[in-house]
Amino acid sequence: MIIRTVDSKKIAELGTSDILYSIYSTVEVRLGKLKKSIPLALDFLASGKCNASNAIETARQFNLIRDELSKIPPEKAVYDMSDLKKPAPWLGNLSPVVTSCANLYTTSDGKDLLYEIVCVLVCGGYSGSDVELQ
Repeated sequence: MIIRTVDSKKIAELGTSDILYSIYSTVEVRLGKLKKSIPLALDFLASGKCNASNAIETARQFNLIRDELSKIPPEKAVYDMSDLKKPAPWLGNLSPVVTSCANLYTTSDGKDLLYEIVCVLVCGGYSGSDVELQ
């Protein structure tokens, strides 16, 4: 799965869709009070699309998500909100550098996934290009 600006000026390889669903699930389950403050980010995770006109604000909302996820230990990440008992494949196999849900998620090449999402959204906002997940 990739995130990209529609004009292809910025592309990041994210890995499998399971990872994005886990982020969405963790936000939905663990960040209840924040959900009203991040509607564009939640919509992007659900739909896979963000208009260029909303991209900067969506990036800001992802930064809010990241800040809140930094307060949650990685063991509290939700892999699948439709089946809360489903174990995450990384349980028992976390690197010692993973200290929270904020740095739990990485791209397929080991970069911080939330940071990469923000970078692509900011690029889309400044270049006037929509952003999409594929």
